[in-house]
Amino acid sequence: MENVKVLVLKQMRGAWRRRWLAIAAAWGVCALGWLVVASLPNQYESQARVYVDADAVLTPLLRGLAADTNALNQVDLMQRTLLSAPNLDKLIRMTDLEQRVGTDQGAREALIQKLQQDIKIKSQAKNLFTITYRDPSPRLARDVVNALLTIFQEGNVGAGRTAMDNAQKFLKDQLGTYERQLRDAEKRRAEFRAKYIDILPAENGGASRLETARANVENLNLELSEAIARRDAIAAQLKSTPASVSGGVGGGLYAQAQQKLAELRMRFTDQHPDVIAARRQVEELSRGAGGTSVGNPTYDMIKLRLVDAESQIAAMKNRLAQGEKERDRIDSIARAAPGVAAEYQNLDRDYTVIRKNYEELLTRREATNIAEAADAKADKIQYRVIDPPEIAFIPVAPKRTLLVTGVLLAGIAAAGALIFVLNQLDRSFANLDDLRSLGLPVIGGLSKLPNTGARAMDRAGVIFVASIGALLVVYAFFVAGGAALFRKVI
Repeated sequence: MENVKVLVLKQMRGAWRRRWLAIAAAWGVCALGWLVVASLPNQYESQARVYVDADAVLTPLLRGLAADTNALNQVDLMQRTLLSAPNLDKLIRMTDLEQRVGTDQGAREALIQKLQQDIKIKSQAKNLFTITYRDPSPRLARDVVNALLTIFQEGNVGAGRTAMDNAQKFLKDQLGTYERQLRDAEKRRAEFRAKYIDILPAENGGASRLETARANVENLNLELSEAIARRDAIAAQLKSTPASVSGGVGGGLYAQAQQKLAELRMRFTDQHPDVIAARRQVEELSRGAGGTSVGNPTYDMIKLRLVDAESQIAAMKNRLAQGEKERDRIDSIARAAPGVAAEYQNLDRDYTVIRKNYEELLTRREATNIAEAADAKADKIQYRVIDPPEIAFIPVAPKRTLLVTGVLLAGIAAAGALIFVLNQLDRSFANLDDLRSLGLPVIGGLSKLPNTGARAMDRAGVIFVASIGALLVVYAFFVAGGAALFRKVI
């Protein structure tokens, strides 16, 4: 603890010896800094608030039907394009900024870049945003914001029409391109289909001719099998039917009963009750019938049906042969071109995509026409200036009190840093203890007696305090607004 106390006392004694250097450093830093702060020009800010909203009736009606022209999207687009180089060049010509650059193109481009950084466009709430600009001239700041509002309003109408014209031109060019592609695709598809129509599926998604031919052959085989089965059943029935029956009344009844039995057998099985009853009736009539034998009409009828069945079978065999021949022909074509289906799918896929895009572009064009008509006959965007820009009388920058205080603190810090560095570089001995620390014998020391030098030291202290007081007075002068007076003087 004693060592710390000694070190502190040593630093304080060194600081006192070099107090004039510290005062000079503080005055030098503060004077330079305050001169710089005083020379900074005032910055005046002008601000405008603008409200933009879409029509509350027309926009919902057009949503989904016309191209989307939502107001928020247009405002966002305007915020991006308002500070474009052409717009800022127009702004320079509309204000006194033109006098600052003259005909120097380099200076104009530099000013445009500076304006892009200095002009602030911020969104405050839904559909409400502010345009802010600062300049040493309050009138020029107001004029710049006014010019931006004018450009915004003109651009809101002109840019929308330009964008609509560009959209129309783009859609027209794209439609022409897709129309040519669609015609080429249709031609390739039609030629390919005409070449391989037998093995390709139908246009409506139905089966191909090859599939139809195969199905036809299968159906003919099934029908032929059924016809043969019917022919065999008729032949068996013919065998069980006598060619002649006994004459007379009983014979006539017998023939009728036998015809009825033949008809029932064609409809039912032999175990059916009606068939059993009819068979018993035939047997009873055959035992009781008498007279001469006559031709059995049932036999003749069954025989005619058998001839009919044979004719149907012959016709079916002929049709089956022709169907198999057609199937084999188409099947040979399919085997000769195994990749036709895949190639047609690729052609059909390309055609479908091109046609879909073409139809989509047609829809877009009609929607754009509706949107253009809506923009021409209705005010879709409502534009209103809530707070117009005004000339500011109080500067918003620089913050001189803060800067002057910062300069004062910097001067004090510079003085302290200078004292600390000089104390560290000082190799002199402040007292006898410093000498004894070298390990050398010290005989003694001489004390300084009071004399006229003491009064000189008192005057020096007064001057030192006065210097500090003067520094604070100058600080108070600048805080109280002396910077404006200083700028007027210079």
